[in-house]
Amino acid sequence: MNPSIPSHPISIHRYALRSKTSLNAGSTRCEHHGALIRVDGGYACIHPWPELGDEDLDRTLALLASGKPTPLARRAWYCAQMDGAARRDAISLFDGLVVPESHATLTTDDAAVRSAVEAGFEIAKLKVGRHLAQEAAFIREYAGQFPHLAWRLDFNGTQSPESVAVFLGTLGDEVRQKIDFIEDAYLPNTSPWVDALAAYDIPVAVDREVEDVCGGYGIAVIKPARNIPEPLLARAAEEGKRVVFTSYMDHPLGQSFAAWEAAVARKSHGSLVSTCGLVTHGLFEPDAFTEALGKPEPSFHPAAGTGLGFDELLAALPWTPLK
Repeated sequence: MNPSIPSHPISIHRYALRSKTSLNAGSTRCEHHGALIRVDGGYACIHPWPELGDEDLDRTLALLASGKPTPLARRAWYCAQMDGAARRDAISLFDGLVVPESHATLTTDDAAVRSAVEAGFEIAKLKVGRHLAQEAAFIREYAGQFPHLAWRLDFNGTQSPESVAVFLGTLGDEVRQKIDFIEDAYLPNTSPWVDALAAYDIPVAVDREVEDVCGGYGIAVIKPARNIPEPLLARAAEEGKRVVFTSYMDHPLGQSFAAWEAAVARKSHGSLVSTCGLVTHGLFEPDAFTEALGKPEPSFHPAAGTGLGFDELLAALPWTPLK
């Protein structure tokens, strides 16, 4: 459960991550701004995606400073509380936990697919919806080259169900059989109801509207940066849905928070938690924080240190009071 926001002083460190290409169909940018927060000895990450409905970073921080936190800021506060408590006890939040394995999160980049296969990933999640014909050709090519690879396709709410059905039809029977699920394969705010299966009986996952959507959808995507996991896990258990935890494609500290929440859920809910999407630091240009997580591979390797890790790196950053 998220706490109320008390009056502890907050310090921030603004950062920018740079990706090799755009990271979803709703965005063309390759520079991604966020802020780490430090409060009461704990650290967390705030990384808005305005293209997907978040307030921008400046507005998010201003609302936090005024005591009116957005959902992202509220979750970051919770993260900082958990992280700070573990740091005071000089322990890692990951002690005694096992992080679920992850799919590879990819863009339509030849080298990225080959690298993911070489690293041992068995599932590839691909962002689609910008150039459907080229994306279909890309999937057909690499599904043929790597027949063992399963696919998850994320449309980011850019396409109607009719467009999605046409797209799936162009993939062919053999490729469609390799699709684990499609995600957000409908226009946002068009219907509160999402069916369990799309065209060709392919399972449907829900991400952005996961708390409010109705229907028999098959997979709940939980992003700890935005979502409180426990109510979604309880609903999934009751309704027989699969659950996939993913990062918010944010700073490695935020990625680590998502991995910790996934590990907690795995311990309490076992097989309900499917292969996740927690390994996303490889999407960005490397820095000391991405290097601390190691080479992207299916297993998530927490950074050394207390709390969520990165002790020396976090201590060395320039911090300014949030005003």
